[in-house]
Amino acid sequence: MLRVLSQADKNSAVWVLPPGLIPRSLGTTWKVVEQPKTVTFCTFYDTFEWGVWFSGHLLYNDGTEYILQTLTSGWPGTVECTEQGDNIRFWYDFSGKLMRQRLREYLGLRGLEAVATAVFTTQCCDLRNESGKIVCRIEWSCIADEPGRDPYFTSCKILPLRGYEDQTSHVVYRLVELGATPPGTGPFSLLLQRAGCTPRVYTLKPSFGISFETPAREAVGRIIATILTIAESNIAGITADLDTEFLHDYRICLRKARSLLGLVKNIYPLGETEQFRNQLGELTRATNYLRDLDVCALTYHEHLVNLPEPLHKGLSLIFSRLLTERKREQRSVSTNLRNKSASNTIQGIIAEISIVSGHVESAAFQQIGPLVFRGILRRYRKIKTIAQTINIESTDEKLHQLRIECKKLRYLMEFFNEILPSDKSQLLQRQLRRLQGVLGDCNDSSVQQAFLLGWWHKQQADTDSTLTMGGLIALLHQRQQEARLRINKMLSEFTDNKTAATFKHIFKLQAEATGK
Repeated sequence: MLRVLSQADKNSAVWVLPPGLIPRSLGTTWKVVEQPKTVTFCTFYDTFEWGVWFSGHLLYNDGTEYILQTLTSGWPGTVECTEQGDNIRFWYDFSGKLMRQRLREYLGLRGLEAVATAVFTTQCCDLRNESGKIVCRIEWSCIADEPGRDPYFTSCKILPLRGYEDQTSHVVYRLVELGATPPGTGPFSLLLQRAGCTPRVYTLKPSFGISFETPAREAVGRIIATILTIAESNIAGITADLDTEFLHDYRICLRKARSLLGLVKNIYPLGETEQFRNQLGELTRATNYLRDLDVCALTYHEHLVNLPEPLHKGLSLIFSRLLTERKREQRSVSTNLRNKSASNTIQGIIAEISIVSGHVESAAFQQIGPLVFRGILRRYRKIKTIAQTINIESTDEKLHQLRIECKKLRYLMEFFNEILPSDKSQLLQRQLRRLQGVLGDCNDSSVQQAFLLGWWHKQQADTDSTLTMGGLIALLHQRQQEARLRINKMLSEFTDNKTAATFKHIFKLQAEATGK
């Protein structure tokens, strides 16, 4: 536990010390009795999204155990839980209930990776007066990059003793004379900075800095460039196989960029548009099988809870085979990403969409606002038309078509959220997300059933695994049916007269009122 840097003890005071200051520097006033030093090499862990850091915590391993500790203004505080172990990547790899609970919240599906290392040297010192009585205790702490290197951060914590408060004040005054300063921001931002790992907010829904009047090509180009830059930032994580979210986010960004090119028409010449869409489609299709395997593999712990215990042995066998297949496919995808230079393709598209060509007879130089508002209203009306044909008996294909239209509408509203009226449009987007979520649950269950059955027919089945596969298909079918029951209710709410009137008011009447 990094106790020496804590401010939790209200009776203590932490001070940041100048380089080179050592306990013996106080020896002119007090006799300094130094206790043995404790040297600890710590490795700090976090995710690509910095889930631990932004939750206000530190997670590190001191060579024997993982320690989850609160973090306030860069200073560690209360230790929440510890666990013996090493080389743990995911929350479910921990065994302690509290550690699993906390990290499941902070990590989600993300895997841990080392973000920094440091050597902590701690030394307790007694300050004695002329009579030999201890008048104050100090915990001295130094942080260095490696063993034997000069520390880059030194601090001390004063531990006053009852009856010697005046002496403690003298110690503080003397430290200030020697250059000590109040704690301020703690050492961990500096530690990460030295490691070249600065926490940053990662989001798939960035702001694009566009307005209603922004020319259409400029707006679309800016959005696509931003989204594809996010996609590219995930490639290293895919090839290193750090966690499945890298591939998931990479594919989402590719699909979003491809979709936008089809949602706002005539921004680029038809040939250029089709070229970009084809390139993005090829990059996405190259990862389809790996994503299918990922989705199945991620359901293991859920199925472990939902399936009866006699089927657990078969479940383990099935997922062992799935993971073996996934490793092979992951290596293949990683090789293709490197050899076929996905980054070069993405960078090429970003460069080309930034070029303003002579495509004047188009929507390229119109204001983006009216185009988007008309597009949103058109997509909503199409969903209303499809909704009239949906019922509990609708085919998977029909529900999938509805899901795709909902996704296109959501993309349009997310892309151009900056120019939408914030109050009412946010309500509409929440309704749309709920509807799309249940459509997604239904589609995922259907797709997983088909995938598992197709994959299983190629396997050499044993009795335990075959029984379990039957149970898995039954669970997925049940989930699909439950989702179907929820679809009609949410679809009815999203397409009723009140919601339709809101869409018309925002996206038709307001656009007309601007005179655009």
